[in-house]
Amino acid sequence: MKILIAVPTFESIYPDTFKSIYDLDTTGHDVTFEFVRGYDCATARNKIAQLASNYEYVLMVDSDVVLPKDALINLLDDPKDVCLGYCPRRSSGEYHGQTSIFKLLTETGSRWKSFPPESAYTGAELAELKAKEEYKVHVHGGGMACALIKADVFQRLKYPWFDWINYKDKGVLSEDLFFCEGCRKNSIPVYADTRVSCGHVFRHVQY
Repeated sequence: MKILIAVPTFESIYPDTFKSIYDLDTTGHDVTFEFVRGYDCATARNKIAQLASNYEYVLMVDSDVVLPKDALINLLDDPKDVCLGYCPRRSSGEYHGQTSIFKLLTETGSRWKSFPPESAYTGAELAELKAKEEYKVHVHGGGMACALIKADVFQRLKYPWFDWINYKDKGVLSEDLFFCEGCRKNSIPVYADTRVSCGHVFRHVQY
């Protein structure tokens, strides 16, 4: 299988991140690595999406994320159109212990820009699902610090695939949730893999 591993950034890649990509188990796959710069993360992700037509899957990895060695193998197991790994959120206080993954909400649930704290999975909840061998969980969406996307998904969505929106009430829609919202509107389900627990370089935390 032909796979692009790409890091979207406007700065550089942390050594721990690059090493975790280098150490990935890619057995049986034709893997290419790209370091893609942009004025912002949305621009860099859109550049990556434009490269996707030459591959079957794209694995996006944030520049400050540390992947487990089996991340790619697990994400490709029972492959989905969009499947996310997860990592701890940097926020403290009421967000302590939460991950970057949001639980599946009803159509009348909270808007993206005003999710209540309880709408995010905690690391403990995802670990519990993993213990039950519930590996691929249908989710509302989440951060794309580690995201495996089937290349033809970008053909099914309109450009821009990633964008940052500032609302008049000062709420925001980040570029990764913008992409997840586009998937939902086009009946493309988003999943998270409970086995793909990633670390954040800044916090040195891994669930």
